[in-house]
Amino acid sequence: MANSLLHSLAALMLVVAWPTMGWSQESVQTAQTLYASASYDEALAVLERLQQTELTPSEVRVINEQRAFCLLALGRAQDAERAIAAVVQADPTYRPDGASASPRVRNAFGDVRGRLLPGIVQAEYVEARRLYDASSWADAATAFQRVASLAADNDLAEAQVASLADLRMLADGFATLAETAATPPPPPPEPPALPEPPSPPPVDYDAIFDGTQVGVVAPVTVRQDLPRWPGGGRPVPRGTGVLDIIVSKTGVVERATLSPKIAGFFDRQVLDSTKNWRYQPALLDGQPVRFRRIIKITFQ
Repeated sequence: MANSLLHSLAALMLVVAWPTMGWSQESVQTAQTLYASASYDEALAVLERLQQTELTPSEVRVINEQRAFCLLALGRAQDAERAIAAVVQADPTYRPDGASASPRVRNAFGDVRGRLLPGIVQAEYVEARRLYDASSWADAATAFQRVASLAADNDLAEAQVASLADLRMLADGFATLAETAATPPPPPPEPPALPEPPSPPPVDYDAIFDGTQVGVVAPVTVRQDLPRWPGGGRPVPRGTGVLDIIVSKTGVVERATLSPKIAGFFDRQVLDSTKNWRYQPALLDGQPVRFRRIIKITFQ
C-alpha cells in the first residue's frame, strides 16, 4: 500500500509540474508562431502568461505589439487600441514593419499614434526643457530633436502639425543651443614658435677689456705708487695728465702711455714707475683677462 501511495504522489507531482515546465519554455516567438498559424486565442494566452513574468521595457513593447496583432485579427478593436496605445506610449517613434504587418494593422497603429502624439510631444518637450535647465546638454539636444521630429510626424493631421508648429520651432532652437553648449570649444591656437635666439659670439679672452662689458671684474690694486714732483725750484705744472695702462693677465702693466705730456723728465719717471705696479688681474668667467685702466694725475 505504501508503494501504491508513493506512485500516486509521483504522478500528481508530474501533473502539477508539467504546465509550469511548459510555461517556462514559452516565448514571444511561440506567440508569433501561433499568430502565423491563425491560432489567435492561443497566442494571446501565451502573451498574457508572459506578461506575468519579469520583462524589460523592450520586451513589454514587443508583447503589446503582438497582442495588438492578435486582437485586431479577432475583431476586438477596443482591446487592440489599448495594446497599441501601450506600444506608442513606450516608443512614440515605433511603426509596424510594412513587410510583416497588414495595411489594417498599419492603419490602426497610425490612427492611435495620431491621437496620442500631440500629448506625447507636449510631455517630451517638458522633459527636454528639464534636461536643458539641468545643463545636460547632449541629452537635451537629443530630446529636442525627437520633439521636433514627432511634431511633424506623418501620422498627424495637418491641423495637428499646425498646432504644434510653434513648439517644433522652439524645439529646433533649443536643440541648436544645446548642441553648441555640448560642443567643447576648440583649443587655443598654438603660439607661434619663437625664433631661436642667436648664439652669442665666442668670447675672445685675449682681448683688452675696460669694464664696460658684462661680467668683467676689474683688477684689484696691490701696488700702484706714483713718483712725487722733485721740486728743486722747478715750477709745479698745472692741469691733469691721463695715464693709460694695460694690466696683463698676470697682473703687471704691459703697456703705459701718458698724455698730455707733463714734463719730459717727470713723464719718464711716471712711466718707469708703472713697471713695478702689481694687480690682481681682471677676471671674466673666472679667467684672467687684460684690462685697460685710466689714471688721472692732477697737480695742485
